[in-house]
Amino acid sequence: MSVLQIPFEDAFRFDPSPTFAELRENQPVARVRTLAGAEVWLVTRYDDVRMVLADPRFSRAAVVKQGAPRVALAKPMPNSLTTTDPPEHTRLRKLVTPTFAHRRIERTRPWVAELSAQLAEDVARAGDGADIRQLVALPLPIQVICQLLGVPYEDRERFREWTELGYSMKMAEKDLVEDAMTNLTAYIENLVTKKLANTDQPAEDLLDELVRAREEGDRLSQDELIAFGVNLLVAGHETSANQISSCVATLLRWPENWAKLVADPSLVPSAIEELLRFNRFSEVGQLRVAVEDVELHGVQIKAGEGVMAALNSANRDPRAYDEPDELRLDRQDNKHLSFGFGPHFCLGAQLARIELQESLLALVRRFPRMSLAKPAAELEWRRVLVSGLAELPVNLGLEGLEGLEG
Repeated sequence: MSVLQIPFEDAFRFDPSPTFAELRENQPVARVRTLAGAEVWLVTRYDDVRMVLADPRFSRAAVVKQGAPRVALAKPMPNSLTTTDPPEHTRLRKLVTPTFAHRRIERTRPWVAELSAQLAEDVARAGDGADIRQLVALPLPIQVICQLLGVPYEDRERFREWTELGYSMKMAEKDLVEDAMTNLTAYIENLVTKKLANTDQPAEDLLDELVRAREEGDRLSQDELIAFGVNLLVAGHETSANQISSCVATLLRWPENWAKLVADPSLVPSAIEELLRFNRFSEVGQLRVAVEDVELHGVQIKAGEGVMAALNSANRDPRAYDEPDELRLDRQDNKHLSFGFGPHFCLGAQLARIELQESLLALVRRFPRMSLAKPAAELEWRRVLVSGLAELPVNLGLEGLEGLEG
């Protein structure tokens, strides 16, 4: 069996590599070599991806063990939600779930909507050529996660650089990635230490709440607090920032879709779900390690071997979706896997949905004639673990519009 290099050569662009479709049809369990040099199995079909994500025979805790295969340059952190299995994962998740409960997260919507409208005005002031990534996609989730975690907003430039490097898929940045994650961990450790020293003060954020749970006798260690803070800070703004840019760019790539949302903003929630399915979160997949031998499609996966679940490929599987390569903003019963599946389903999924919905609503309302300032094929992509554009310059289409609205 030949071994493919992943990310594939034609990665980091709007359309997925045709290799994923070829593998889905002809080799649903394929051997690939990761950027870190590990050989793992790549699973590409929808049902198989769901199985790998939910089946206890495929472990997340095993990815941090000595000698475990790695997907990217950054080493996964132990003691975190993303690198534990039940029952330890269940204990950790139970501690933080109340803060991320749907009803509680919905309380942030009015503030996120107001912030989105303010950022849209920043775009208007910048005029044609404004970069949506810099003016909306980055500042929105950074401000939200700072407030949620209790991270000083004035430190945003420091940790933004660290988190962007943390997801790098450039071998030339390997040393920079390690330094960035070391610095970010030290930053969060310092923040946690300060909060531990001030437990007599009222809780104002998520880390405050978790610190107090520890003081009240729950088994949440300082290392677990630090790991949670690091993972949430990285995932909580880098992922959302990339998806905001990708969603807006994909709509503007086919202007009729932008026009549909301008005509009927009530389509935005279903449009976001479809864009989450249609766009790629990653050029690779979520890694698990088999803890026992498993046979899948005639392939023997041995205990200790890595298995990469390709969410982006599963989201385009014709076995799961009618015409999966079509963007349908009103697609119903959209059970995409962009937030994962099973025990590790994304804890911040509802928060991400609110950020995506409200930022898109603000832009659609403010700029009904928005268009790309350069052809989609010329937009630059970042080589990072979570797919994202490096830029999104737009023309606002405001000329003559203000007078009409008056």
